[in-house]
Amino acid sequence: MSPACMTSRARFTSALQGVRPDRVPIFDWVNNPALYTEVLGEDPAMYDGALAVRLARALGLDAAWVPSGGFMGLPDERFAWTDAKTYVDEWSTTYQVGEGSWPLAFPIGHPVRTRRDWQPIAAALPDPLANWRLKYAEAAVAEAHGGPDETAVVAGIRGPFSSAWMLMGLQEMSFALVDDPTLLEDIFATTADYWAAVGCRLAAAGVDAVVVHDDQGSGRATFIAPAQFRARVLPHLRREIATLRAAGLPVILHSCGNIAAILPDLVGTGIAGLNNLQRSAGMDLAAVKSDYGDRLCLIGNVDATNVMPGASPAEVTQAVVECLRVAAPGGRYILATDHSFHEGVPLANVRAFIAAGKEHGSYN
Repeated sequence: MSPACMTSRARFTSALQGVRPDRVPIFDWVNNPALYTEVLGEDPAMYDGALAVRLARALGLDAAWVPSGGFMGLPDERFAWTDAKTYVDEWSTTYQVGEGSWPLAFPIGHPVRTRRDWQPIAAALPDPLANWRLKYAEAAVAEAHGGPDETAVVAGIRGPFSSAWMLMGLQEMSFALVDDPTLLEDIFATTADYWAAVGCRLAAAGVDAVVVHDDQGSGRATFIAPAQFRARVLPHLRREIATLRAAGLPVILHSCGNIAAILPDLVGTGIAGLNNLQRSAGMDLAAVKSDYGDRLCLIGNVDATNVMPGASPAEVTQAVVECLRVAAPGGRYILATDHSFHEGVPLANVRAFIAAGKEHGSYN
């Protein structure tokens, strides 16, 4: 397809594949129900795949994100709700819906502290092939694909580290690294294989890419020592990504925080894209572009902590232009924030972000 007639879908997938599109693609997680109300006149209580595509298209984004059914932390009516805001998911983790959490909920009760807690969960895992896990993706693909205004669909699954955190909590995980590392490795191995199976079903459903959500970093460094990450987590993350790639899917790794110390390891897993390059955690877009920009697509780095919610539209435009100047040359860049269009980000700044991307994202 010639660059002059690229659809949003072709533009996004080309950037992921290392082919320079007609302009820099624009994408983000729209984690703000107020934007649905302002733009579409809809107020979604829970996530809706087709609605997410319609909002992305109305805003001018080139891709829409949808979760897999059972994405850890995503409320669903089939879970065991104890009240209007609290539920227990299929892994026995307790979550609470709170202000600012949409579309996700916060874990407030972790079911695993010891191997004895893990054994019954491991013996009766949720079914990764259940048809309902495709409900968001199938609705999104039906809405997004076909016609002159095709939009890319990227589907989210969990990685082994984030899965273990949802099951144990960071404190118990930290204790287990010393007291029972084989328990952690069993959880990492089991959940990596589980989510790989879910991802392969999403590939068959026709999504354009899969995002493995596996936050590895805090505001200043990795959650665990890089040596521990390489020994305990990396083999399972690498296997999950290899399985997804074998299914024909480009894989994007999403990790908040400062992950500079393990970047060579993450790039070595064979991912096609890396998100979200969190500027507020010290991730240096220019350095990452210099070191890895010829090997993978970089996605993100516009400050969603300070600039997007609190700056003027003109300042948002300036932040976008800065990221484009650094990362767009040579291709392999998708414009995004370093987190999301979350609650508190005004629509005016979202529109300024997208308009600046379209105006200044040309390769001419």
